[in-house]
Amino acid sequence: MVFDHVDFDDHEQVTFVNDVKVGLRAIVAIHRGRGTTAGGGVRFRPYPSDDEALTDVLRLSRAMTYKMVLARLPVGGAKSVIIGDPSRDKTPELLAAFGRFVESLDGRYTCGPDIGTDEHDMDIIATETDSVAGRASRGGSTAPPTAIGAFHGLRATAKAVFGSDDLAGRRIAIQGAGGVGSNLAQLLTEAGAEVIVADVNGDAARAVADTWGATAVDTDHILSADVDIVSPNAVGAVLDDNSIPTIRAKAVCGSANNQLARPEHAAMLADLGIAWAPDYVVSSGGAIAGVCDVGIITPAERDRKLAAVYDTTLEVLETAMAEGRSTDTVAGELARHLLVD
Repeated sequence: MVFDHVDFDDHEQVTFVNDVKVGLRAIVAIHRGRGTTAGGGVRFRPYPSDDEALTDVLRLSRAMTYKMVLARLPVGGAKSVIIGDPSRDKTPELLAAFGRFVESLDGRYTCGPDIGTDEHDMDIIATETDSVAGRASRGGSTAPPTAIGAFHGLRATAKAVFGSDDLAGRRIAIQGAGGVGSNLAQLLTEAGAEVIVADVNGDAARAVADTWGATAVDTDHILSADVDIVSPNAVGAVLDDNSIPTIRAKAVCGSANNQLARPEHAAMLADLGIAWAPDYVVSSGGAIAGVCDVGIITPAERDRKLAAVYDTTLEVLETAMAEGRSTDTVAGELARHLLVD
């Protein structure tokens, strides 16, 4: 039962969506509604089981609430997952059916792109509902602003760990060469960092490396690379019992959602002296841009909030290091405090 699920956090609404005519099987979770809506992306992937899809959407939606409130955005957090292989199952009819469901929520949920969906998919969903951010016909992809936020988070991480936010000469490993990873590689190389990159799509990693003068490596070695900072920017749950002991970097900072396989892995990182910048702080750039896209904040406010990712990341890291606590504990406490203000 959903109420007994370990990741159920008094979510306001969890809906299972099934449309056999178009092959739509989805779960939509609204964690907290604030202001006029709750926002979060549409993740489309072939989950091994329905229970794993439920776990993902519950964790992602809670992280979205934290992301929104820590970015000082006047909206709540939600998320949706569509179960299937986007390369095979994603059709205009399926996306339109999902849009009709979003419309039935009367504005309580505003969706946007995520893993497996993009700005062009949002245009199709928008034929059925106005509760859509990140459309190609409007602001376009959320990858560039997400990368900008992650870049500010990396600068703050360097400041907290190494004493300077100058990334020139820093070795940084990027896991994931998609929209965010490729944009981040550009920002980092332009800042003078030495970048290595890996992706399950080796051609994508090599293309990023060739374009920005980075080095492409095998995915099996990216988290354990001999670098200053590791930056996960692909799927989640990459920080676990097996990967954490192999990390040689002094810090981990990236935009991938749900990087911790389990909450206790934040303490494991802290015990090993590895500074982890919580993903729900660092990855807020796309959410900030999406809230601007639907007209809740202005472009000037968007740019200020993107830059403020630096301040929030630095506050969380410095507080955790000074008090000997995990960054997840510190960031979670700050988010819950802001929620009740």
